[in-house]
Amino acid sequence: MIKIGNTLIINGDISYEENINLIDMYTITYGLSNRSTVTASSIDQNSFTYCLQRKIYTIYGEEILPQEFNVFFRKEPNDIYPYLEFITLLLLCGNDVNIFKDILF
Repeated sequence: MIKIGNTLIINGDISYEENINLIDMYTITYGLSNRSTVTASSIDQNSFTYCLQRKIYTIYGEEILPQEFNVFFRKEPNDIYPYLEFITLLLLCGNDVNIFKDILF
């Protein structure tokens, strides 16, 4: 879970026992469920498709429309969730999706 400004990036596939105060928070969920704002598909040993299913807003108020793009890594991870969370954070900080063409995680 990452909180940046009034935005909370949270794993939508797990339940939290702690109380999370969502009042006045803009919440973005990530996970493998089709209900999450951010999901992953086509996961293989070299890449996966990052799927933004609903529009989100950067911390600067800029709109990012639903889209999909490939993310590449050196070695297939055991856990895709940190990738979804980190990439979402990069987008919220105003990074253009084209940056992911040049990054190898």
